[in-house]
Amino acid sequence: MMQSIAITLALCATICAAAQTRNTPIEAIAYVSGPAQADGSQVKGNVTFTQNDCGQNVHVRVQLEGLKEGKHGFHVHEKGDLSNGCASTGAHYNPDKVDHGGPDHEVRHVGDLGNLEVNSSGVIDITYTDKVISLTGNRGIIGRAVVVHELEDDLGLGDHVDSKKTGNAGGRIGCGVIGVNGAPQQLQEATAPIRTPSARHVHHQPPLYYVPHEEPQDHVVYPLQRYPSYPYPYPYPHPFYLSDVDEWPCRDGGVGGLRSSLSILAVVVALFLSRSV
Repeated sequence: MMQSIAITLALCATICAAAQTRNTPIEAIAYVSGPAQADGSQVKGNVTFTQNDCGQNVHVRVQLEGLKEGKHGFHVHEKGDLSNGCASTGAHYNPDKVDHGGPDHEVRHVGDLGNLEVNSSGVIDITYTDKVISLTGNRGIIGRAVVVHELEDDLGLGDHVDSKKTGNAGGRIGCGVIGVNGAPQQLQEATAPIRTPSARHVHHQPPLYYVPHEEPQDHVVYPLQRYPSYPYPYPYPHPFYLSDVDEWPCRDGGVGGLRSSLSILAVVVALFLSRSV
């Protein structure tokens, strides 16, 4: 009887440890810069993405300077490729192959993050939550690029020919690859700015980014430079490889996979106890 109890407790401890392991925040950051504009201004700053656990909403903090007053389209683009500056980041990240829309629209690209509304200072520091993007899984944005546009995104509601494709947001004035960052403190659902030290002044392990290739299971990973000059210096530094995307956090379906695993373990425990009685 004591042996049965001991084994049961060990299995329960394993389940709890698995749950605790998965409940780890994931943070990614993009160091954004762009070409000098005609008036001498230059977009610069960072965008931080935090996901408290697999399958949860993503908290986005945008800290940028050098923007003109007004609204600027803000998107995740499909490629983490800055070999030709922002021009080589491809189209909006749109794995569902649907029309462009606003961040709160039922139909939108995964990468449709709406507009950044900037005041006369040219500086923006906002925090909000997005329910569509993810840092893991099929809609994962790590390794792709954030892009800031010159004009306002019409959210797919305009009459321009590009409205349903790009929101007619104009040229690309700033961009950066989304790289893995150190694990942060958990964030609460909020729209108000979170008053923490600017990410650019916090020391983390060097972030990494990968460039998606034709085969999704084959990712080339390169060191990510903080505030590199524009355009970014290439050729790439010597890469190393991740041959299996499951090495990234929240593998095997994230929370859903974890719950399935726990359900299986629970059945095993129940069967064991029934045989022990």
